[in-house]
Amino acid sequence: MVYVWGVDRNGWANSYYSAAVQAGQHDLGAFFFGSADWGNSITVDKPPLSLWVMGFSVRLFGLNPWAIMVPQAAMTVGSALLVFGLMRRCFPFAAALLSASVFAFTPITVLLARYNNPDPLMVLLMLSGLYAGVRATEAGKARFLYFAASLLALGFLAKQLQAFLVLPAIALIFLVYSAAAWRKRIMILLTAAAILAMTSFAWPLSVDLTPSGSRPYVGGSTTNSMVELTLGYNGLDRILQQEDAPSTALIPEELRSVATDAGWFRLFNANYGQEIGWLLVPGILAAIAVLVRLVRGGYNRNQSILALASAAWMLTTYFVLSFMGNSFHSYYTASLAVPLALCIGLGADLLARSGRTASSRIGLAAALIASSIFSHAMWQLSSVYPEWLSKTSFFLGLISAAVLSVPAPKWWIRRLASWVAIGALLVGPALCSAITMTTPQEGSNPMSGGLSRSPNTLSRFLHGVKLQSPAWAAGVAIGVDPSPGLSDLLRSAPPECTWAAATYPGQTAAGFQLEIRRPIMAVGGFAGVDPSPTLEQFQRWVAAGRVCYLVEQPEQLKIPGNSKELIAIQEWVVDTFRAEKIDGVTVYRLAS
Repeated sequence: MVYVWGVDRNGWANSYYSAAVQAGQHDLGAFFFGSADWGNSITVDKPPLSLWVMGFSVRLFGLNPWAIMVPQAAMTVGSALLVFGLMRRCFPFAAALLSASVFAFTPITVLLARYNNPDPLMVLLMLSGLYAGVRATEAGKARFLYFAASLLALGFLAKQLQAFLVLPAIALIFLVYSAAAWRKRIMILLTAAAILAMTSFAWPLSVDLTPSGSRPYVGGSTTNSMVELTLGYNGLDRILQQEDAPSTALIPEELRSVATDAGWFRLFNANYGQEIGWLLVPGILAAIAVLVRLVRGGYNRNQSILALASAAWMLTTYFVLSFMGNSFHSYYTASLAVPLALCIGLGADLLARSGRTASSRIGLAAALIASSIFSHAMWQLSSVYPEWLSKTSFFLGLISAAVLSVPAPKWWIRRLASWVAIGALLVGPALCSAITMTTPQEGSNPMSGGLSRSPNTLSRFLHGVKLQSPAWAAGVAIGVDPSPGLSDLLRSAPPECTWAAATYPGQTAAGFQLEIRRPIMAVGGFAGVDPSPTLEQFQRWVAAGRVCYLVEQPEQLKIPGNSKELIAIQEWVVDTFRAEKIDGVTVYRLAS
């Protein structure tokens, strides 16, 4: 119920993806390629697996926000159950329940369970791949590892290379704990890698091998190539610093006041802390403690497999997210929610076992103090959080740490202090998730929690965007809705037109399309930076009567990062056709 309660307040959520789901209902080609419109001018900038899942729901229940969002909630519930099942196989019920609860109520999890980004599907497939990898290692069965490779290939089809963040953990546990001979382990891993590569790139290669005239342009790419999109825009360009990328011009100057925020504390800062930062310190410390216990042989074999997988996944993902380039979105933290939850559960299990020596008690107390301090810092990111509750949880954490640092006269005192410490740390993310549930979300970058105190943050910038300030950013991040008069005009466009209109950027085109239920061409793709369509191509379509109108977005034209083709198309239309005003918006009639 948490994930679907009042979810319709988000409307179409990310209209860019909702419009692509709509397009897939009208045309099989648009469904297969993930087109932004069913005229098949350009695709969205992600593979289409999550669109297919939402598309099947829409076929059953019709095109509406509930049909699009409920599959996201169902997949997130499935992930929570998998977290519980994975932990419960070899750890106590309490640790398994805690892990599942931490995952389920981490703010970024709650946010995306109620949103139509591809992350919930990617997380479910990553977790399923880990489950299969654990089973392969436990049973020594190669087929489980091959199944894990197939699941991650589907994860790749949901969100490309981000789904592979769990790969090092799976490979590591199989190498370390598999009962097979070393030579056989290597051969099985190489075979699984081959399966992963072939199945992952089957769809991208099928797109690239389709003649460009018989398919839409690959949105987000510079060469109309899905492989280039995978390795470039959605690959190395995300990992490396790309200060000269065209989309960099879209980033507000106030958010570029430093060269980069990459570093060990990136995920705690005011841009991303509310998403994932609440339990990050205990999660990292738990991962390190798990590795220490592994070295000391403190787990049985099956426990060791899951413990190593969880710690490796946690630390790998934390490092990558902390040091990747500036093309970083707050919702990337979704890939950290599962390993964080697993490590918190493992840490709670260690907490229950520890306390026999002075050094372990002091180490535990220090870890709780550090966790309480960082959690308190997250409370300070927004004024929406009650100060009294912030101080109460902070002091409860410190008191619990003090109690746990000394030998307890009664066993129940230590256990009570442990649960009070855990509860004090969980209050913050639970409240943040509750605020997230009651806050309408829309556009390409939803965010958890409350409005940031700091003026120079993504939260403040997006708040201004929702108020149409600056107007150009509203067009990119949320989109500009058509007025009633403009909607009526576009709906009445001659049926001979493939596209009722062309406009820019992608979110605006998507909003128009969802409103009028006719194909709208997104000139320049999502951000207006793609070289699609070319001027010559657009002129041919207009001459053939396939584009009825062009709706001008003057604020968008002020952005220096716009593609040359978009500018050329706009200038040609202005010089060739007569402008008319519809509810204050400049429209050019291209078809007679």
